[in-house]
Amino acid sequence: MSPSTSADREYMTRRQLAEFLTARGFPISKSTLDKLAMPSRDEGPPAVGFWANRALYDPARALSWAKARFRTNWRGVGRDRR
Repeated sequence: MSPSTSADREYMTRRQLAEFLTARGFPISKSTLDKLAMPSRDEGPPAVGFWANRALYDPARALSWAKARFRTNWRGVGRDRR
């Protein structure tokens, strides 16, 4: 394997994370991750650290985050269907 494959990386940038999650059935764009990770929202995947000004993410933790956000009913829990 070449050093640039995602399997060799311990951490991922937000762009790489968007591709990683999309490939695993959680379609999300980098811009959506950017929006969710803004300090005012703080709903994004947990960053494990920073390299310069870039947040870095652990793929396993980010996948757990995506699974926790998964919902079977997008309209909300407890609403009656009419």
